[in-house]
Amino acid sequence: MEAAELATAPRTRVAMIAPQRLTVVRGTVDVRVEPRQDAELVDQMHYGETGAILARRSGWAYVQADDHYFGWITESAAAADPSTHGGLRIVAFPVADVHERPDAGSRVVDRLPAGTWLPVHPQVDKAGWVWLSAGWIRSEATVLYGELPHRPPTADDLLATAEAFLGVPYLWGGTTALGMDCSGYVQQVYRLNGIRLDRDADQQAMEGRPVDEAIAGDLLFFGAERITHVAISTGGEGYLHAPQSGALIQRGTLAARAPRLARRYLADPR
Repeated sequence: MEAAELATAPRTRVAMIAPQRLTVVRGTVDVRVEPRQDAELVDQMHYGETGAILARRSGWAYVQADDHYFGWITESAAAADPSTHGGLRIVAFPVADVHERPDAGSRVVDRLPAGTWLPVHPQVDKAGWVWLSAGWIRSEATVLYGELPHRPPTADDLLATAEAFLGVPYLWGGTTALGMDCSGYVQQVYRLNGIRLDRDADQQAMEGRPVDEAIAGDLLFFGAERITHVAISTGGEGYLHAPQSGALIQRGTLAARAPRLARRYLADPR
C-alpha cells in the first residue's frame, strides 16, 4: 500500500501496546542481566526513576529504564505507576488527516502520524470527530489510551506493528508512514510498543544485548566496515526493512544479505 493510500485508508489501524510502567521506591535498585541476585550487574535505578515493564518472572521485572538500559530488577523495589492517561487519545492510523471542519469533504490542513498523543481532553462531537486546535480528526482514527493492551509487548506485537507499514516509501530521515528510513522505521515500530530506541542504526546497535541467533522481533544490523542498515527479524531467514531510496518498506531474506550482528531488546524466551 502506497503512502498516499495509507493516509486515506478508512479503517487501517496500527497495532500498539502500552506496557505498564513502574517507579522505583528504594534509594537504589540493581539492574541485572538475568532475574537472579548473583547475575551480572549492568545498571542501577534510583528512587523516583521510572521504567517500562517488558516481562515478569518469579518476582522479577524485566524493564527498560528511562536511560534506555534493559535489565531485571526485583519487583519489591518498585511500585506500579498508575496511568493518568486513560482518557487521552492516540492516533491509531498510519497517518490520519486533520480536516478544516468535521466533514470528510473539507480541506485537509495537516496529517498526524501513528502514536501521536492528542491534546488533553480533546472534544468528540456527535458525528464522531475529535477537535484539535488545528482542525478535526475522525475519532475512528484514534484510540483511547485506556483501551490499549496494558501488558508487556511480545515479538508478535512488534511484527504486527511492523507489517502495518509495509509499502511505505523510503525517505532518508523519515519516521512516519509518509516516508521512513531504516532506523526510523525500527524506532517507530518499537516506540508504538512502549520501547524507546535511539534514532540511528549504529546507536540502536549499542542498545539491548547481542545474540548469536536472531529470533522474531530482534534487530539485524548490516554493513561492511560499520553499521549502515538495520532490519527487524521475522524469525529464520526473513526480515522487514526500509531498504534504500526509491524502494518501499518490504520483506527481505538473509539469503541475499548476511547481517553483521543481531541484538535483542525483549526478554529471552523461557
